[in-house]
Amino acid sequence: MDSIKQYFKNHPVVFMGVYTAVYFVIFSFLEATVTPRFIIHSPIDDYIPFCEYFIVPYLMWFIYVPAVLFYLVANDRDSFWRMVKMMFVGNMICLMLYALFPNGVLPKRPVEADNIFAQMVNVLYHNDTPTNVCPSIHVLDTLSAHIALTRSRHLNTSKGLKAASFAFFIMICISTVTLKQHSIIDIFASLLLMLFLEKYAYEYKTAKI
Repeated sequence: MDSIKQYFKNHPVVFMGVYTAVYFVIFSFLEATVTPRFIIHSPIDDYIPFCEYFIVPYLMWFIYVPAVLFYLVANDRDSFWRMVKMMFVGNMICLMLYALFPNGVLPKRPVEADNIFAQMVNVLYHNDTPTNVCPSIHVLDTLSAHIALTRSRHLNTSKGLKAASFAFFIMICISTVTLKQHSIIDIFASLLLMLFLEKYAYEYKTAKI
């Protein structure tokens, strides 16, 4: 076991690849088999307008999170492993909660607006079922990246980058509810979970796998 840990410590990109493969197998299985027993909904959700344009930051998440991981693995290995602890452990906790408490949002209707953004949203709706939403992995992973960046000693003087990262995090939160992919409850569930994950990741002087 120690030799495996040491190998992954010396080859973090391999570790990311193995984890990603395991994560997607479990996530895809849950997407295909879970039928929500708990519908996550807040009256506040009804007052949040739909906006197809937020599909842009929503999809940029798929670039932002890996970009932060690769940036940190190249420039600040300690912050990289701390992000890994928050994000990877948090994602697995989310998957476990999805399996134990099958949840989802109300089914979404196709968007009828005639523009490229509406078409992108409909593709998203077709490929992403309204299940496995609370806590929101979208929010959790973005916040993991933001915390790792802002607490990185390598970037402790880059106020502009920190501000941009925080702004993107807020845009991600907004996108999840304006696209009706999530309830506002999912956002707060992720924030609550992150309180424990951040303490877990930064509790020790040196992060370990």
